[in-house]
Amino acid sequence: MEEDWFLLPFELELQRAHATALLEAGIFNDDERDAIGAALEQIKAESSQGLPPVSDTEDLHTWVEAQLVQHAGDVGKKIHTARSRNDQVATLLKMYAIDTGGRIAEGCSQLCQQLATKAIAWAELIFPLQTHCQFAAPGSVGFWALRYAVACERAGRQLDGAVAFWREDCPLGSGAVAGSSIPLDRNTQAILLGFDDPSENALDSTSTRDACLELLANIAHLALHLQSFATDVIAFSQTQFGWTKYPQAFGTGSSMMPNKTNPDAMELLRGECNSIVAAHNHAMLLMKGLPSGYNRDLQCIKPIVHDACRKLIDLLEMTTCFVDALAFDSEKMQASLGYGHIEATLRMEQKVQSGMALRDAHHAVADDLASGIKGTDVAKLADTYQTIGSASPAETVRVAKRILARLTSNGDAKKSLTWAADES
Repeated sequence: MEEDWFLLPFELELQRAHATALLEAGIFNDDERDAIGAALEQIKAESSQGLPPVSDTEDLHTWVEAQLVQHAGDVGKKIHTARSRNDQVATLLKMYAIDTGGRIAEGCSQLCQQLATKAIAWAELIFPLQTHCQFAAPGSVGFWALRYAVACERAGRQLDGAVAFWREDCPLGSGAVAGSSIPLDRNTQAILLGFDDPSENALDSTSTRDACLELLANIAHLALHLQSFATDVIAFSQTQFGWTKYPQAFGTGSSMMPNKTNPDAMELLRGECNSIVAAHNHAMLLMKGLPSGYNRDLQCIKPIVHDACRKLIDLLEMTTCFVDALAFDSEKMQASLGYGHIEATLRMEQKVQSGMALRDAHHAVADDLASGIKGTDVAKLADTYQTIGSASPAETVRVAKRILARLTSNGDAKKSLTWAADES
């Protein structure tokens, strides 16, 4: 039962909605429905500490049913009417995906806000951007931070869209595989649980875990961005660069070498994200080739989804705190600007704007570099970028402010929707 316990809040809401549907179908009378409601409140209160009780029941679902019988009497024996654990668990996991997807989207928003705020603060800190792990062009630390703000905002919006899609149909009432002969109003169940409509095919509802797979795919994608962020910071913190003032709270010293501070938090971030990517692959393999109808293989997806989501929520929070504490050494970054001829592309484009053909300008700058002819101050060249989304400090600030405005607007919209739901 321990691996199911995280579903308890959703289980209690599901039981409540099902009891109302059974009342409408004539299986319960008003007193019986009220007795179930009171028993559910008692179970909720007794379980408030969050730890699963010691029990020999098969799973959370049978434990709750036994508790209903204990607290409400024989009416508890009727609660499973016109329902199977197949549609019950499918609904609970979808409710969990909706709730947790929203929480992860909020975590993305908080990290995005921190990164966008830092992008503005760091917009004038010029340093070498890289391609192929080689110095390539002048940019700013703010522009680099904005790269991850944009990715986090996109990930959050994708999750918000997925959550809205998952809300469209509710599996509850699908029964074991074919529905039920008892005329439950599945619309009542769906609406009470926050869905738009009942699902349209009982066989599909009990055979699939698409919301779980889609949630895992979304967080696996997000984990890849977090891994890239960690790798960048680790590289920036190398001895030969020393660009970062790595936060001491997120690192440790060597057990043997007194001269070292290790970027432990970023190395662990990079490492832990692998389990999130692997979780998606694991779940995909569980679903691979399953025949229609419920199969016990589906039970294995519960801990995969729960563990991966819980870990990602923690990693998002840690990364947000890390970004807040991160700082950079402007002098060391300034010294790095003299390596790699990172001004070459902008010098070439200056010749193009003076009327020289691109290929001629390309060869001319290459000849200058071979002859040792130096260009202008690299630190000032970042201001010459002209295009939307470029590394210009002014463009970095513009985009960061635009993202922050969107985050504020989206946050207000979510609050409004929550309030409307509460009022109804």
